[in-house]
Amino acid sequence: MKINSNVKTKLSMFLCCICFLFNSCSEPVPASKIEDISDLKAEIEIYQSLTDENDNSISVILYDKKGKEFGNDSVKITVNGEKAEYKIMQQLYYGKNYDYRAGDVPPKNGSYELRIQLANGKKFFLSSIPSLKLSSSRNIIYKENAPLNQDYSIQWSGLHDVNVLYLSKSVKIQTKEKSNIETFAEQPADTIKIGPSGNYTVKKETFSKPGETLSIMSFEFTAEKNGTVHPQLLTGSSSKIRGYHEERISFK
Repeated sequence: MKINSNVKTKLSMFLCCICFLFNSCSEPVPASKIEDISDLKAEIEIYQSLTDENDNSISVILYDKKGKEFGNDSVKITVNGEKAEYKIMQQLYYGKNYDYRAGDVPPKNGSYELRIQLANGKKFFLSSIPSLKLSSSRNIIYKENAPLNQDYSIQWSGLHDVNVLYLSKSVKIQTKEKSNIETFAEQPADTIKIGPSGNYTVKKETFSKPGETLSIMSFEFTAEKNGTVHPQLLTGSSSKIRGYHEERISFK
């Protein structure tokens, strides 16, 4: 019985692997099967520099009704009238990603408008996303080097669309073994809701704990907005834009 049980276990694992490879290697539905905007889910992301609105990158990933990534040369996407490039990216284990990308596209009337043309020639509005207002990192006042025995404060003003602060830390790991090699670890970022102007203080008590000492603190002043998508796209469709100013502080 023990041998039979082991055989069954190995057979089950083998079948799972086969199913995984089959699903990974299977292609999305043919473009001819996508007949309407309601056959697709779209995930749209834009990065825009906060100092130059023409410095941007746009990514569009489409999915069919079965949740598989969809892409085809016969399906066209434009951003403010400029054609996005269709790319197929090979992944590990025979998987593929299908992506539409564009970059350095000037906003028009303060927004990015995306449109799609299906293989059957039908054209649809896909999404409208507001551009981000420009701001200067010179409006962020801080010290680039700081001591570990004092609270640390940073202040800012006139950052316009900035609404989130991501605060992350790199810590030096202290080991019992003597070595010339220093080990560092990145800690998960804290998410702090902020406005265009304000200040923030980090207490010195958070700088160190047993076995770890703060080395670098990163402040990412981020502007994040959501756009609108075609109402007939599949559930889960989204569009968003983000840009940021990042400042790094060294501690000793």
